[in-house]
Amino acid sequence: MTTTRGTLTALGCVTAALTLAACGPGGGTAKPAATGPAGQASATAKPQTSAALEDQTSAAIGKKAVAAMKSAPAMTVALDGVSDGEPMKYRMTMSRTGDCKGEITAEGGTIRLVKAGPSLYMKGDDAFWKAQGADGAVLRDLIGDRWMKTKADTPDNKDLVESCDLDAFLAELEKDADADLSGRKGEPTTVDGTPVVPITSKDGAETTTAYVATKGKAYVLKVVVKGGKEPGTMRFSGFEGPAEIAAPSAKEAVDIDKLAG
Repeated sequence: MTTTRGTLTALGCVTAALTLAACGPGGGTAKPAATGPAGQASATAKPQTSAALEDQTSAAIGKKAVAAMKSAPAMTVALDGVSDGEPMKYRMTMSRTGDCKGEITAEGGTIRLVKAGPSLYMKGDDAFWKAQGADGAVLRDLIGDRWMKTKADTPDNKDLVESCDLDAFLAELEKDADADLSGRKGEPTTVDGTPVVPITSKDGAETTTAYVATKGKAYVLKVVVKGGKEPGTMRFSGFEGPAEIAAPSAKEAVDIDKLAG
């Protein structure tokens, strides 16, 4: 039991680290690239209107993007990236209530998560259980195709719960936004048909481009990281919600806290 929980916690740490590093579009501590007059704030510049967001400085666009993301009642994040040299996938729908649902694929295995109220539910595939060794085999036989249920607020689950916490996600985005969204502004383009303006920052071998919507609210719709040790692509959607998150039924879950005594 301890081995399995420890593995789940470690997976949560990896997920949180990769997600939060990438979600501050621009990848963390990247220094803004030189942009010239078109990308620099001016003390005498007249205020721009939201209708011409693509004409504003990257810093101004970044502030609007942070404000828009912080106002979202829900969000779905889809990440395809690399962590510790291994492919990783993260799919998560998060709400302002702290609830979430999604799945994480790492080290060849996939675990599904649902955080609903005070409870956390987890369900691994065969590859996930196999990676847990003997303890995993025992739990797999005991639980079968049901969900594991446990208390969400236990110390062992802290990192895993934070990996799908919308407030924590957005707090990290805001913390790094001044650097990450002040890079070089590119030519307007589209993401899935929505007009966007790209902002690119560099940090050593790593180049990060954030695509900010110029129609409607200034949501960040996509972040692409190239080069470096953790390249990947992250997409954001489902901002307006509501996030439909429901706990598995009692028949579908096994309370592992009760099993542990």
